Amino acid sequence: MIYKHVFKGIECIILENKTLKIVVLPSIGGKIASIYNKEKDFELLFQNKNNEYIHPKLNDNFAEFDASGFDDAFPTIDISEISYCGRKIIYPDHGEIWSSSLDYKLSDNDVELFVQSSILPYSYKKTISLNNENLNIVYHIENTGSEPFPCIWAMHCLVNCEENMELTFPKGTTEILNVQDSINLGKKNTSHQYPLTKDVSNQDYYLNKVYKKSCNNTEKYYVNGEVTEGKCSIYYPDHNILYCVKFDVDKMPYLGFWVTEGGFRGDYNCAFEPTNGFYDGIETAKNSKNLFYLSPDKPLDFTISLSLKNTK
Repeated sequence: MIYKHVFKGIECIILENKTLKIVVLPSIGGKIASIYNKEKDFELLFQNKNNEYIHPKLNDNFAEFDASGFDDAFPTIDISEISYCGRKIIYPDHGEIWSSSLDYKLSDNDVELFVQSSILPYSYKKTISLNNENLNIVYHIENTGSEPFPCIWAMHCLVNCEENMELTFPKGTTEILNVQDSINLGKKNTSHQYPLTKDVSNQDYYLNKVYKKSCNNTEKYYVNGEVTEGKCSIYYPDHNILYCVKFDVDKMPYLGFWVTEGGFRGDYNCAFEPTNGFYDGIETAKNSKNLFYLSPDKPLDFTISLSLKNTK
């Protein structure tokens, strides 16, 4: 079942079956604002703290505006500058899609959302559908210009944290790279063994769990290098719920992880971030020789699948 509704003061699209209820906001970048398991009365996504959403504008600061739900970060995460066809182009904070108003088409089985970029010659489309406990999103990003341009796509899906939740990174993960100065993991670009390492005080520090909200801390790190499996998950033992992310590892070969344990706005959330860039900004990815270029003759096509499974 797919229908229109109003969610926190804004028009939304609801996708619903016997297991899941999904809320999509076309006018706010096609944000997925809620992924709700009806059988378990469980909301996965970190929620907007206000009673109403405010429409963002291009060049709004993502962190100051609305860090909630599932947004698409494209064509960057960090603010970046490129030269394209002799022009200087500024990629906004977390890209331009999250602040764009997307057109949409509804069918019996899915919702198709699409937009034409205002800063570069590309079209952006994603098609969302449900299948039992699975939410599937098919992406098609096409360069409609004459020259390739560098870009990073990242899944910015903020989920609720609980102290006893269990993180599972892709099989074969043995090392992470810290990408911000950290009170636990030390200086930016410090590597650590996964899942157990030592913090700056030489105490055991587990990378497969989150710590208390009262820690007043944030962390951001990546699996060091390309992942070998397009799958990661979070288990919520208090709810017997397994949240699983599957992604096209050949198109999204890198995986970031963000967590705020009260350190950002007092929020308590985290995000697995499959991406095609290592990491966050165009210049950083270029320097590490892990920068993707979208060519006019080769669209970027990939699928992200999320599931909320009842383990009992």
